[in-house]
Amino acid sequence: MIFAHGKFLADKQSDSIIKDCTVTIPSYFDLNKRRMIEDAAELAGLTILQMIHENTAAAVMYGLHRKDFNETHTVVFYNMGGSDTEVSIVRYGSITDEKEKQYEHIEILAETHEANLGSTNVDKIILKELAKRFDEMPERKGKESVMKDNRAVNRLIKDSIKAKEILSANQEAVVKVPELLDYVTLFTTLSRVELEANMKDDLARVAKPIEEALKAAGLTVEDIDQVELIGGGVRVPKV
Repeated sequence: MIFAHGKFLADKQSDSIIKDCTVTIPSYFDLNKRRMIEDAAELAGLTILQMIHENTAAAVMYGLHRKDFNETHTVVFYNMGGSDTEVSIVRYGSITDEKEKQYEHIEILAETHEANLGSTNVDKIILKELAKRFDEMPERKGKESVMKDNRAVNRLIKDSIKAKEILSANQEAVVKVPELLDYVTLFTTLSRVELEANMKDDLARVAKPIEEALKAAGLTVEDIDQVELIGGGVRVPKV
């Protein structure tokens, strides 16, 4: 469905029929997952010419706009998505051919990832906190947890995501869910400090893939010139 929608947009924008594409994928995708991507593209009427790691694609774009072309430059790409985190360490430099013409050289020094570490975790943490506050309301005494009602949970998930986005730029987020369950309204304030306290287990894992990548590349923090943040998960200020 995603490929078909992307093809529809590309056809419309280019005013032609798009048949070929290049696809970005997570660096840890194995052969089976890559074949699944190819099958999905084929079902949508597309042929994949090449698959490229997400962070490598970002590294190429970064290189296109790099100004210090003649200098060696080492960059960490930190990519926290919805469900996982990928880290790549990339070194930029230049090479000269036999005709004395210079070209930019991009080398991937290390790639690591941390599974089940992403912005969806933040949504779940906020959801759990909001459900707890709702269940502790006097009007809910002696009743089943709101988490037992799928419709109410779906409404809470939407407000959890909204609260996360608000807390990315503000210290507090007001959450109001009218008549969430049994005509009882949830009205509460969630602070960034409270969220970060509830996130302590996840936050302890944030730096792990960077440490592993530095070790794999044989580098230290002092060797890094720049850090580029990618993915919605990096909107969490503490991250």
